[in-house]
Amino acid sequence: MRLGIDATFTPYGGSEVLLVNIINYFAKDKTIDLYVYTKKSNQLIIKKCLNSRITYKYSFISNISNVFRVIWGQIYLPFLVAKDKLDILFCPGNISPIFCSINKVQWIGNIAPFWEKIYQYPIGFRHRIEFPFNKYLMYKSALTSELVIFESIYTKDLFISKYNLNKNKSAVINIGKDENLINSKNVNYGHYNEYDPFVLCVAHLQPYKHIPEMINAFCTANISKNNKYMLLIAGERASKHYYKKIKSTIAEKRAENQVILLGSVSKDYINILYSKCEFMIFPSPCENFSCTLVEAMSFGVPIVCSNTTAMPETCGNAALYFDPFDVNNLTNKINLLFDNPKLKTELREKSLERVNHLLSYEEAVKMTVKLMYSIKN
Repeated sequence: MRLGIDATFTPYGGSEVLLVNIINYFAKDKTIDLYVYTKKSNQLIIKKCLNSRITYKYSFISNISNVFRVIWGQIYLPFLVAKDKLDILFCPGNISPIFCSINKVQWIGNIAPFWEKIYQYPIGFRHRIEFPFNKYLMYKSALTSELVIFESIYTKDLFISKYNLNKNKSAVINIGKDENLINSKNVNYGHYNEYDPFVLCVAHLQPYKHIPEMINAFCTANISKNNKYMLLIAGERASKHYYKKIKSTIAEKRAENQVILLGSVSKDYINILYSKCEFMIFPSPCENFSCTLVEAMSFGVPIVCSNTTAMPETCGNAALYFDPFDVNNLTNKINLLFDNPKLKTELREKSLERVNHLLSYEEAVKMTVKLMYSIKN
């Protein structure tokens, strides 16, 4: 079998781990001729997939921007896969070529463009152009794919009900858990000792993530009256305007010494934060099957989480849910968890129990491979 993988997108988090594992899995199969279409900026991924049996082909235009990457994928990639005489094209970056002469399998992991409320936020001019553009290409290319793999039932049902996707050509595979994280031992806590004890939030500072609302709830809750407790927010700054709003909220609450913006944090330190936090708040109202929540549950973290989109599907009964559009509701849930050590212990146990029922990355890869083989047969 001649298999192609479109790796010209920029993966991160669980999607990166999954992509690397899938490439390496197929590279070991001597019955497969593997072609990986990628870009130079994905060198770190390529280094994790060094195998003489992989034929790498580079899209230089995809390095310019996501728009150019999509244009290349829609216009040039279909000719390239025909020239290479592929049997199947796997597209794990949300979008596949709408017109393609061979069977294609498409993986959809981003639901932001489909969440209608997101356009009410100050997401910036670029995203106001890109989101509708990506949304159109995602569902149009899904309709011409032999199989579409979703990360959550929530997203699959959305595509079936709203865009008439054939349910017999769809499947759900949750982004896997990292078994090495579960019950991690011998963690070096490093300089984060200075923040102990603390509540944690892990989220990129996007305008729709409800970070100021979370800060307001935390500063109003009983936990803030105990000055030794801090709120640590680990996440990359995505918008200067939104970052100023977050800083302004902290200043208004006079919480500069209690609410700490850590910025982008390495994977090792994120794991340290999971290991030490009292509990985690996840205020985002729009997520697919969230890797952050899966990682937190892997450490047995008690979770206070929004009750929208795919969050209940991700955590099951292992979270205390709140309405992300009601700050008072979040305040009450923080109080409930902070004032109830027994509940906190129960949620720790439920987190570990829930994550044990989720697929590992290895299992997710094997399920993906099995589905792709079924297309060929």
